Amino acid sequence: MREALHRKGEDYQLFWPERSEFVRMAARFGAKIVPFGAVGEDDLGQLVVDYNDLVKIPYFKREIEALTNEAGRLRAEGSGEVANQPVHLPGILPKVPGRLYYLFGKPIETEGRKLELKDDREKAHELYLEVKSEVERCLAYLKEKKECDPYLSRLLYQSIHGITAEIPTFEL
Repeated sequence: MREALHRKGEDYQLFWPERSEFVRMAARFGAKIVPFGAVGEDDLGQLVVDYNDLVKIPYFKREIEALTNEAGRLRAEGSGEVANQPVHLPGILPKVPGRLYYLFGKPIETEGRKLELKDDREKAHELYLEVKSEVERCLAYLKEKKECDPYLSRLLYQSIHGITAEIPTFEL
């Protein structure tokens, strides 16, 4: 939840859990981890009221506590900001939509590594850092491409070329 509910000034920041349990879970089932980056969603709205603003208002503070207690904690034994995210709804004003950018990174195979990653937390953490690095690489690349995208405004492009016009993309 912390990843989705950014606060003011946190556009495109990632919030990773301290523990690398998802890597061991992927290895347990032989799943392929596909790092993924997405840019553009933080530009769809202007965050005007975030968690830090809401908890200063007694009514909303009580509501946040009640919602958080009702939802329960999935990471009860976890610690850190990711594990202890209160349930809240930020205040967002919509913006004129831009483009969404997606990039899938290099797949990381866990097939056959079940015992290695289950028993060796250091190896699991190394793989976790590899996944994290690949996701961050995808985001950095997309943010760079977004900055020089001549077709950033979908509305402008389609108003000139027609509503059904397919907007060109950049070369990978």
